[in-house]
Order: sequence, then C-alpha cells, then structure tokens
Amino acid sequence: MLARSTGAGAWGEGKRMDMSGRMPAVDAAGAGDASERPRWSRVQVLLHWTVVGLVVVQWLTYDAIMRTHSSLMRPRPIDLIEHAVHTWSGIAIGVLMVARLALRLHRGRNAIPVHFRERAAAVVHSGLYLALLAQAASGFTARYLWGGAAFFHVWIWKVILVLLALHVLGAVFHLVRRDGVVGGMLPRRRAVRGAPRGKVESVRRPSRAPGGMAS
Repeated sequence: MLARSTGAGAWGEGKRMDMSGRMPAVDAAGAGDASERPRWSRVQVLLHWTVVGLVVVQWLTYDAIMRTHSSLMRPRPIDLIEHAVHTWSGIAIGVLMVARLALRLHRGRNAIPVHFRERAAAVVHSGLYLALLAQAASGFTARYLWGGAAFFHVWIWKVILVLLALHVLGAVFHLVRRDGVVGGMLPRRRAVRGAPRGKVESVRRPSRAPGGMAS
C-alpha cells in the first residue's frame, strides 16, 4: 500500500500514514513494528506528567476541603492553605487538559483501534480526558458560582480514581510485554549531535580543573 510520512515539527515527530490518512494498525500480537508504536512529542509528555503531579496534589489536599466545608469536622490551621492549593491546582488541570486536547487535535487523528484492548484503552483515555475536564469545571463552579456543583465534583472524582486504576493496569500490562509503549511517555534525554541514529546519550558539561581549564 502506498504510504506517506507526515513531517516532524515542534509539536511532535513524524509518523507514517497510508493514503487514507490512517495510521498503520499493529499486528495480531498488538506489539507492531517499532516505527508503528505510539509516539508523543516532548510537549505532550510534559503536559501528561504535569497533570499527573497536579492530580496527586488534588488527592493530598482532598481532606482539607472536606474539613473546611463540614460542620462536623474541625479544620486544621493549614487547611485554608491546602484549600487554596486544591482550588488553583484544579484550575491548572482544567487549563492543561484543554491544551492537551487542542494539541491532540492539532496532531491529527490516531490510528483506528483494531483489537479489543486497543479499543478499551481508547475508552479509558477518552474517559480520563472528559472526567478531568468535568472535574475542573465542576470544582470551579462549586467554588465560585454554585455550591451545589460540589455533589457532582465528589462523584466525578470517584470516577477518575476508577479510570486511573484501569490506566495504571494498562501501563503495567505494557511493561510486562516490553512493547515500548510506556517508554514513549517517559521523558527522553537529548541526543548528542552527530551520534548514530537510534542512540541517545546524555550531554555532559566539561568540568573545570583547579586552574580554571576545562577538562
């Protein structure tokens, strides 16, 4: 089948696509060729792990929200600070998820899922996008517009925890298979200019000797 390659740019790396605009499907085992494995740009990787960190912050400050707004629980002195951290980290998640969605649309559509586990992964990923956006929106609404949105905010958080558990299980599955999928979402070191393609080496700054000369 004739194929064309999309150009690599600041938003991501190039990918091979057939003439219909679809990404090539993986083989029956699901691993596929190394060039067909999912690739994400540095911007996408950075956004992904930033959101992960902010979700952890949300989890750590959740109890402070409950104590601050409950008539039966006594808040701690630090709870007001954690309340502010929870609010602003939630707003940041909403902004970053909009950026991730815009970037995903900019890069074009993904390969159409063929196997059951690929379809299941697509459902979980889409669910996480929607749930995180809804969580940020409901939290903002509950804080600044309508307190009744807190009910939905709490239940959406429970949905997010379930989806995150499924997402982590999927990552463990790929780690066991060693198919390189998880590695594509890990931060990559910068390649040394002139080094053979496929090999990535860390760039080491020259150290200075006691006399001031670089060694």
